[in-house]
Amino acid sequence: MGTLTYANATAPIAIEDEVLAHLRAVTLTKLRRNEPFALTVPTGGDQSETLWIHASIPIRFVVDTAVPLHRPLLARLMQAASSTGGLDLTDSELSLETEAQQLHAMSA
Repeated sequence: MGTLTYANATAPIAIEDEVLAHLRAVTLTKLRRNEPFALTVPTGGDQSETLWIHASIPIRFVVDTAVPLHRPLLARLMQAASSTGGLDLTDSELSLETEAQQLHAMSA
């Protein structure tokens, strides 16, 4: 389990390493392109929080374990981050489980 620390928040947001590694790659790409975006993250229970990701706002990713990145998932996350609703990590369509199901269906 990794953490995302946003701006001056004292409590980091816990996110699974697999998701956080992909989120880090998408965020760095978007910020390198000077493309801010909205990011919705689960914060526990049924609650979520939406953050504005912009180059002027400090953000820190701590990934505990090395994780291979999956290109199809990165493409879906990039597309979501570029949408008007932003990147919503509470959306089940953007999960690694969905990625695994699609890969399994393609190989069957």
